[in-house]
Amino acid sequence: MRLLLFIYTYFQISFKVDGFRLMYFGISLFVFLICTLFAIDHLKNDPKKKRFYISWAVTFLCTVGFLFAGDFITCFMFFEIMSLTSCIWVFQRETPESYSAGRVYLRISVICGMVMLMGLIMLKKKTGIDFVRLFDNDMIRSNMLKGPDNDLFLPALLISIGFGAKAGVFLLHVWLPKGYTEAVDPGSAFLSAILSKTGIIGIIWTTSALGLISNEKWGNLLMIFGALTMVTGALLAVFSNNLKTTVACSSLSQMGFILTGVSAMVLEPGPVAYSGTVLHMVNHTLIKTALFLAVAVIYEKTGTYDLNKLKGYGKNMPVLKGVFGICGFSLAGIPAFSGFVSKNMMHEALDAVAKTSVTASIVSVIFTVTGGLTLCYMLKLFISLFGDKGFAAKNPEVDLGKQMFAAVPTVVVLVTGLIRNLYKLFPVHALSDCYLPWANEKTFAEIADLSLFSFATIRATLISVAVGLILYFFFVRKVIIGNNKGERVYKDIFPKWIDLEKYLYRPIFMVFLPFVCAFVARVFDKLLDLIIYFFRKKVFKPLKKKRPVAVGNGFTYGMGTVLDKITGRQKNPGKVSFVTVLALFNEQTAAMARMIERSLSLSMLLFSTGLVITLLYMLFK
Repeated sequence: MRLLLFIYTYFQISFKVDGFRLMYFGISLFVFLICTLFAIDHLKNDPKKKRFYISWAVTFLCTVGFLFAGDFITCFMFFEIMSLTSCIWVFQRETPESYSAGRVYLRISVICGMVMLMGLIMLKKKTGIDFVRLFDNDMIRSNMLKGPDNDLFLPALLISIGFGAKAGVFLLHVWLPKGYTEAVDPGSAFLSAILSKTGIIGIIWTTSALGLISNEKWGNLLMIFGALTMVTGALLAVFSNNLKTTVACSSLSQMGFILTGVSAMVLEPGPVAYSGTVLHMVNHTLIKTALFLAVAVIYEKTGTYDLNKLKGYGKNMPVLKGVFGICGFSLAGIPAFSGFVSKNMMHEALDAVAKTSVTASIVSVIFTVTGGLTLCYMLKLFISLFGDKGFAAKNPEVDLGKQMFAAVPTVVVLVTGLIRNLYKLFPVHALSDCYLPWANEKTFAEIADLSLFSFATIRATLISVAVGLILYFFFVRKVIIGNNKGERVYKDIFPKWIDLEKYLYRPIFMVFLPFVCAFVARVFDKLLDLIIYFFRKKVFKPLKKKRPVAVGNGFTYGMGTVLDKITGRQKNPGKVSFVTVLALFNEQTAAMARMIERSLSLSMLLFSTGLVITLLYMLFK
């Protein structure tokens, strides 16, 4: 308690409670409890399970602290601790692959955390406030009045880079597919369902708190990176023949959809964009909890994620079939499923922006096509697990109890999808203080008149479904799926050179930057040597001093005088006197004796120290 009191007093942390935070706290608690109950049996034979549970509890507590953070320093502190402790889930299996994925996750977390801290320092300098309060209405209004010239754009960008790494935004996404795949299964579920959303929530908070709402430059930036993220994740999922990696890349793609919704919230502020984006965050949380736990059930029984080894595994498992079917159709935005409502609301907001923006028009098309890619890769998984011939012939054991952990969030997704006017019941007024703290209830009146089930509204959905079916039957079936003696084979044809972490970031940070820094250091070192040489030769010219005559002692003086008389050097001034020669010899001998004495003293000191340590060891052993 004293430590917590010290941290609270020293860092001046603060907390805030509102509708959005309470809602997402409830969702986080729900996911945490389900994953914890699942992990108890899933990790019962893991010798390092205590390590997992400690990091598991700390991460959840930091997630709660982050959700209720009232200012940026509190937000940053809990966010960074959460990032570090969740790395343990990736390292948990202690395989070469998990170590590699964990190191990438840790490096990106640390680097982007430092960038985020730089943005906070810059924010303090520009605002004059120690740590800006989230949703300080006066500051938001003053910054919004600056419009596109908002001088907090750069700090907001740096802070959002830190948050974007957790969400897996394009260029910062390289850790996510491998990290989710190699993490222990309950950890993968929580990473995708909750921790990825903390990155999105952080970007929303930054956008609102720094007055970037209606900032066209900021909105377009988020929109472009959202589009790139959704396409990258979807393409990786289509090409992957690994079950868990496909689900992980799907999370990456959905983060792109959500970020695009955030950009629509910036460019077209209003309840349609806001409610659609937040509702899709909730949908994705429930869907990915169900899917990752279902994948964990399959892996526990088979020990593999390879689709070629899992063909037909779920033919005798109706619960798993229902989980993948309902969640897959919801992600793809099929009508009558919850994802249809949230995706169409985001698309409606995007189309509203597209009326005045060419960028939004292009992204709207990408949004529709990527929805088709979503249906394509989910259809690939479903047919592979429940339609192909293969594993089902072995009649695998059905673990109904564990399947129910995946079934519970799936039932919630199904029920919410069947409520036709759920979006009208969505508590936009209670949640409005998260994003539009100055808005009143009249701002949200238009949502009551929104109809998502007209032909004009679902036209984009029908196009997405058509694109998905065409891609599956004419690309996946013809290109990705091969035939080997009458059996389907899922080929790994994705180009290996398209690996940003291995072929771009690692050479830059491990080879190029060290070389450049070493080269610059050598240049400055030689330049400093030249400057010193110039000053010594041209400015501070050394005075020519005669070497001092050696003095010697009485013996060297007497012996030298005698030798001078014997040899006749006393009468010849051109030759060096023996007095001087013997004096120099005496000084050199004395210097050598002192050096030997110091060496012996050091040796004796080291010997004595070692002897004392040995005696103490023998005494207390």
